[in-house]
Amino acid sequence: MSWELRSSRADYERFCTTAGNMPLCCFPWYLDAVCEGGEWGAFTLFLDGEPIAAWPFFRKKRLWLKYVTMPHFTKYMGILYHGKLRPDQHSIALEYLTKAMRKMHGLDQQCSTHAEGLLDKLPQRYRRTVHYTHQIALADGQDWRQLINRNMRRNIKKAEQQLTLRLDCDLQTFHRISALSFERQGLPLPYTYAALLKHDQSLVSRNRRQIFAAEDVEGRIHSVAYLMWSDKVAYYHLSGDDPELRRSGSGIWLIAQALDFAQSIGIQTFDFEGSMIPAIAAIREQFGAKRHAYSRIQLSNSYLYTVLKWWRQS
Repeated sequence: MSWELRSSRADYERFCTTAGNMPLCCFPWYLDAVCEGGEWGAFTLFLDGEPIAAWPFFRKKRLWLKYVTMPHFTKYMGILYHGKLRPDQHSIALEYLTKAMRKMHGLDQQCSTHAEGLLDKLPQRYRRTVHYTHQIALADGQDWRQLINRNMRRNIKKAEQQLTLRLDCDLQTFHRISALSFERQGLPLPYTYAALLKHDQSLVSRNRRQIFAAEDVEGRIHSVAYLMWSDKVAYYHLSGDDPELRRSGSGIWLIAQALDFAQSIGIQTFDFEGSMIPAIAAIREQFGAKRHAYSRIQLSNSYLYTVLKWWRQS
């Protein structure tokens, strides 16, 4: 067997065309749109001339430190591998990939749910924290409404009586409603409109997103939701509510609309992209969603990086 590690974007793009479990947010065109304030790259591992595993990353610089972090609008980014990689080859693949990553002074990434089996072999110097997202299986024509509990069914029906679905909501309106949700919590919106626009244009050009809005008879928008999708997976990506109108149940109702839409276009899995917050997780589970583990991995190769990271989080 012949193993070879490469670092060109062209090699990573080749991996993306052959791997069948790629998260949408790890495709090169997606990263081109969201990686601002730094640059993205990837290490791609070849076995006998075929790409078998990869490690995409978003690298930033501060002073002389080079470190890997997560760009905006990106839930998963990190180690990926082809289904042809056998379990007995996991340790070899990780040896190549982690050796390459030693060039970075620090790393903090969230890996895809698909990477869990491989991450069990990570070296001990990596700190690994397990998180959970919630997913609903839509394959085989199963009606997702059969999975929800009675309370959720009642709330959706109640909201249905006072709300109308809009599929023509513009991005500025979506941004404005989203900002209201953060204001209610006393938090700034974590991204600018310019960043959102660039991200959105990339998805629109490939027909990979839909904005949903819940509107009442007075023309007031109660909630908004942003769905994006790959060939097999839809991601409930962003959402927001008008704090003064939340009691209508519009947020829950929009999830139902997004699920209907995802099923109508042949999506197999609906991913909520988190959350670990108990109240939010409970709502996901009332929709019949199941917990799926994904990992946050962290590494420090520099004492200064460790100090700066601690300072920024304190």
